[in-house]
Amino acid sequence: MAKKLQQQRRLLLKGIAASAITPWAVKADSVANPDVVIIGAGIAGLEAAKTLHKKGISFLIVEANNRIGGRIHTNNKIFGVPFDTHAHWMRASPDNPLISHGRSNGFDIYRDYGRQQYFVGNRQATTEEMTDLWKTDALFNKRIRSSALSGVTGSDDNARTALGEDFFSQPWGYTVASEYGVWDMAQDSKDWSPKSWWNSLDAETWFCAEGYGSVAAHYGRAIPVSLATAAREIDWSGDHVVVTTSAGQIRARAAILTVSVGVLAAERIKFTPTLPVEKQEAINAIDMAVMNYIGLLFSEDVFGFGSDSYVYQQQTDETGVGYLTNTKNSNLTYGYVGGSQAKALERESMDTVIAYGLDGIKSMLGNDVENRFLKGFATACGKIPLFDGAYSAVRPGKSGARAILGRTLAKKLFFAGEATHGTQASTVNGGLESGRDSANQAAAYIKLNS
Repeated sequence: MAKKLQQQRRLLLKGIAASAITPWAVKADSVANPDVVIIGAGIAGLEAAKTLHKKGISFLIVEANNRIGGRIHTNNKIFGVPFDTHAHWMRASPDNPLISHGRSNGFDIYRDYGRQQYFVGNRQATTEEMTDLWKTDALFNKRIRSSALSGVTGSDDNARTALGEDFFSQPWGYTVASEYGVWDMAQDSKDWSPKSWWNSLDAETWFCAEGYGSVAAHYGRAIPVSLATAAREIDWSGDHVVVTTSAGQIRARAAILTVSVGVLAAERIKFTPTLPVEKQEAINAIDMAVMNYIGLLFSEDVFGFGSDSYVYQQQTDETGVGYLTNTKNSNLTYGYVGGSQAKALERESMDTVIAYGLDGIKSMLGNDVENRFLKGFATACGKIPLFDGAYSAVRPGKSGARAILGRTLAKKLFFAGEATHGTQASTVNGGLESGRDSANQAAAYIKLNS
């Protein structure tokens, strides 16, 4: 059956390649003319496919990359241990099907207990300094909450203004701002919206010893996907949607577009007719934030804090590195950088970025730590044209853009992905839920017009 289905695909799609031919039942005519074409096999596209399959709606997924998973990917070759080159933290807000899927399929899923250690220069912070840190953290939340609930709009809806310059003059001001900003939102404080952040769902986080990307790949393993097939144009002018790809055309009754907002902003896909002005403005109102990892493998747990411990050094600006050390006792440390600093480092060589991440640890532990350093690797998500960044971040004063981005056009062109989610944007959960919601809407449209 697999061989026959593969032959059908090659014939009917005029060369569009299919990966992972599966036992999923697919009618021959639906391969050539599916009810729904899904563009992108990230988590939103994979979840959309699963949802449509359950509802008996035929579909075809095209993916420009040579793998599924999108911005969730684990590389086991770089260090010889799992290294997530994109998403790493598994959020459970309120539910993450990937966590339950991983657990039921033998993956080692364990809770992130958030063990944190702080340094002032080359020594650990004192009890008095830690008390000052927690007071600064409380002040951060108080001022951000006040700004988010005060009705502040426009360009003043940014964390820098909300916190005030006196906040940054405090010993731990930049450190706390970095924890919430460049090391989480992947944006400098002047570039992220307190209103948008405050309205997002909080959540516990979990880790997977085998890597988050490994769970996502397993989750979508049975879904037939046409890999290395880039969407070039979407014609939504008629009663159908015609998608021109790098391997030919696909005619469908509806389409679910799951590419990143960075791809949309770069206009890598042509729309006929062009997107409405309101939709274009929403795309431009959502920045593609850059968050990169500097992987550093050591011969031992150099900090000695145990598995999955966070280590921060007191900051004097927003250009430092945050560290997640000794992941699952592998001696692998994730150094993470975000915002303008991450973008600046993407212009440097790999060796320079690795040295930058290692220097941060040397400034805390001394130069001798280099004797236990084995290998480094730095990601550069902003330079990957399939993504153009790590995840979406609403620009100050533009918190309503996500809802507009997610609106359906002509009842048959659906927009999905984490950037469209109202309360779980910038997360895998947001992408998954938006893919499911779009598929449900597309299925209802198909059935109503059958």
